[in-house]
Amino acid sequence: MAGHDEECKLCGKVWPLCRSHIVPELAYEPIKNEKNQILAVGRNVKKVQTGHFEKLLCQECEGLLSAYESSFKQTWMDTIPPNFSHLKTKPLQDVIRVEIPDYASFKLFHLSVLWRAAVSSGFKVDPRITLGSYNAQIAALIRNRDPGQPGDFPFFGVLSIDSQRRPVSTVHPIAKGTGRYEGHHYCMMSYAYCDWYFIIARPGPQWLAELEQECRRERMCLLLTVPHNQAKSFNLAVDILRQLRQ
Repeated sequence: MAGHDEECKLCGKVWPLCRSHIVPELAYEPIKNEKNQILAVGRNVKKVQTGHFEKLLCQECEGLLSAYESSFKQTWMDTIPPNFSHLKTKPLQDVIRVEIPDYASFKLFHLSVLWRAAVSSGFKVDPRITLGSYNAQIAALIRNRDPGQPGDFPFFGVLSIDSQRRPVSTVHPIAKGTGRYEGHHYCMMSYAYCDWYFIIARPGPQWLAELEQECRRERMCLLLTVPHNQAKSFNLAVDILRQLRQ
């Protein structure tokens, strides 16, 4: 629902703004209870019927991001199997290859979630988290339906699974990584059964640019797997992903 006129965070035009979800509602569906509720954790734990939203976008930009979301739902959320016992993979040892018919749209969806979280006022582990000078660059890519060059703001996912090898869905605000990776800052978010890691750089490390070239060419992405109750480590995950490609 639109409100009074304010500046749209994406296009900069002054329009009535919509209540925009930071992480799209599709990512909350797997964690809703039988009453269609989710647990929202803040100062208090409470039951709500929708994910975090803020007034960020005009109707036109909301429609643009909705198109990325629809594509992601069909490609990803509707195709994730209820378990991965049929795959002969071991956590943090092998990768799962997932078919992605439209990699450009897939990347733009993830960049849009990253960007929304970074410009939001409340969906952050630390309110000081920002994309800095890259905010406008990512916004331009999203507006222009341009995924950028391979290696621009590279990202990868780690699938969370339980002891029965079933996917576990969580939604977690944007968090900034400790230190840097090859000189670059990185951020992490959780949604759509995965922890997603973003290198905030344009371009990022060369080997990740090469990985994205491969993903675009073969229309796929590679996922590591990790038990949902195992401590998450960016450095461990990125080193294993890099080794597996060699």
